Amino acid sequence: MSNVNYRYDIKQGTDEWHKAKDLKLSASKATAIMANGKGLKTLVRELLTKHYSSGAHPAYSNEYRNEHMQRGNDYEASARMIYELETGNKVTEVGLVEMGEYVAVSPDGLVGEEGLLEIKNINDKDFLELIINKKIDSNHRNQMQMQMYVTGRKWCDYFVFNPNFNPNYFMVRIYPDMEEFSRLITGINHGEQLIRTEKAMLDKMLKVGGDGN
Repeated sequence: MSNVNYRYDIKQGTDEWHKAKDLKLSASKATAIMANGKGLKTLVRELLTKHYSSGAHPAYSNEYRNEHMQRGNDYEASARMIYELETGNKVTEVGLVEMGEYVAVSPDGLVGEEGLLEIKNINDKDFLELIINKKIDSNHRNQMQMQMYVTGRKWCDYFVFNPNFNPNYFMVRIYPDMEEFSRLITGINHGEQLIRTEKAMLDKMLKVGGDGN
């Protein structure tokens, strides 16, 4: 896609990365975007809240970190290395892939010219269920669909890692689903419209500084 911008100049999780994600509909919220209902409206309000809040008083913030996020931070690099060793694929890290003004995704890696990598680090109970049932979490599947839609890549390797098991990973390749792409396009268009409309209103109601806050 001609309006897609790959940001190799920033690292995921940094202040620069969070700033670049300002007012962006992201793949981690793909389920709400695809549903195109109350969840999308809630998401837009959350994005606007972060945009206009200075964050100067953390006690008033809605930000939080849970055990899943921490586990991902702790083991993502190890999982990426194991993926490369097991598959022979070289992974290129990218901070953000932007599509237009209000959409961005952060895949865990670019694989060659056609692929993506999405790493998940899940707890023992969920990992065992995945090994037995081989049922991919619907939110994860939707996230990968949005990543493929934005990047235009042809597949995404879903790599689930848990060092407490042997073998310590589960992997399956996911391909684009045109029906889900259609739902994404509708939800993204609506989400962008909501952001523009409510931002224009709030710009008049709130004191907006030179940096948008």
